[in-house]
Amino acid sequence: MRGPERIWHTGVMNETPTPPAGSPQPGTPYAPVAPAPMLESEARTWAMLAHIIAAAASVMSAGTIAFVAPLVIWLVYKDRSALVGFHGKQNLNLQLTSLVLGIGAVVIGIVTLGFGLIITLPLWGLYVLYALIISIVAGVKAYNGEYYSIPLSISFIK
Repeated sequence: MRGPERIWHTGVMNETPTPPAGSPQPGTPYAPVAPAPMLESEARTWAMLAHIIAAAASVMSAGTIAFVAPLVIWLVYKDRSALVGFHGKQNLNLQLTSLVLGIGAVVIGIVTLGFGLIITLPLWGLYVLYALIISIVAGVKAYNGEYYSIPLSISFIK
């Protein structure tokens, strides 16, 4: 006997095991498989959800973690649909802009010993309200299959 015999997925015992179907053969390079494209209706739904979930998260977290939903949707589906990639990136830029403005408002408030908050917090609140409304508008446009560029946001991700 040459060594322990192996049992593969077939359940058959043999001395020279054969790898299961679908696994790379020894000596052949690994070739990654491209992600399967989405159906148009599925792409429209995910593109809309990138905006709507971000708007809901913005309301629930005062705009602090609203970037998570579009980030996850964009990272997961950007290679499967151009529409989802575009809208995920648009809303991610909008939410990051809102977050940066909020951090800037607080920093200005700290530097000015609280007096700057009188101006900066209401301005940041108006931008968060704008982000909420424009996210809903962009969500409707995404569901209709339109490529809608969100104005007044910094393009962190191009």
